[in-house]
Amino acid sequence: MATPSIKNLKYLLALKQHLHFSKAANTCFVSQSTLSAGISKLEQDLNIKLVARTNKSVLFTAVGEEVVKYAQKVIFSMQDLVAIANANFLESTIKIGVIPTISAYLLPKFVAKIKKKYPKLKLIIIEDTSQNLLLKVKQLKLDFAIFAFPFEQHKNIVQAPIFQDDLYLVKHQNTQNDDLLLLEQGHCLRGHILDNININKSKISKYACSSLETLTTMIDMEIGMSFLPKIAIDSGILDKYPTLVIDKNYKKLAREIGIIYRKNNPNQADILALSLLLSA
Repeated sequence: MATPSIKNLKYLLALKQHLHFSKAANTCFVSQSTLSAGISKLEQDLNIKLVARTNKSVLFTAVGEEVVKYAQKVIFSMQDLVAIANANFLESTIKIGVIPTISAYLLPKFVAKIKKKYPKLKLIIIEDTSQNLLLKVKQLKLDFAIFAFPFEQHKNIVQAPIFQDDLYLVKHQNTQNDDLLLLEQGHCLRGHILDNININKSKISKYACSSLETLTTMIDMEIGMSFLPKIAIDSGILDKYPTLVIDKNYKKLAREIGIIYRKNNPNQADILALSLLLSA
């Protein structure tokens, strides 16, 4: 039995993700025949059948499913090795994820502080929903992600809240419409609001917004009211809407802003140091 190559293990993981030889080959930037040969070589090295090939589908054998799990661990370990070998995390290029209800309001100051304190550090910012960013953190495609909590706990993922972000009920000063406007499914702010108020489902607006900016516009159109984060209000999201008011009689809700990163990340100390700049 020969030792399998890292390259062929990566081919296996790509095939598991896409369940399609052509799509897997494209993500690995190789030809379909090269990827197929790599899978065959892996099966030969391990002396087991990993994949059952048919004209219409790719099926993993039971032992193939187990090998995929170990292959992922091997790749993670290799990525950790490369990260450890990096001379200085704070002088490298890092990837940070951020959810949409935070990005526009925290990133400008956060990035400016990082550039001032760590001028050699280069950033790649990826905006996406919580679930998509969580997957990228798990796969080490992101060094960390800026999140809003509470958020469900996941194995091997560390949650590090940094500061509290209050949520204020905002409405048009003349409106009689008390329907609750929310963001679309997939935005964690929607869950934070619904988990903390008692409201009849009939009072939840049929309209769902893709961004806080759209949500604010719809409040101004008297389509309903909603809760907006303090960081958005402090950043001036209400400045263009003089007829919008904060209902100070309604109880204030809150969420926490912080980061998530993979447990045992070799750069944990530096990641936490960067995260503190979110509130500094």
